[in-house]
Amino acid sequence: MNIERIKAIATIVVTAAVNIANVCGYAMDAEPVVNGVLSALSAIAIIYAWWKNQNVTDEAQQAQLVLNNLKNEKKALKQQKKEG
Repeated sequence: MNIERIKAIATIVVTAAVNIANVCGYAMDAEPVVNGVLSALSAIAIIYAWWKNQNVTDEAQQAQLVLNNLKNEKKALKQQKKEG
């Protein structure tokens, strides 16, 4: 799901919620609410992307070491094939 689709879905959900609130007697403007929700979603996306791309936990750091070793072994095998 791309960012534009998420933004569109969040906008329609918030707008519908604000309209329901207006019908129930709560006067609200949708624009600030939409901006607040989109800002919160953006912050969540930034934190999630950072978490997924960083080796924060000990397990992730160990897994990165294993991956680096596998990549180095693969490079060494390619180099040996070229040479021999």
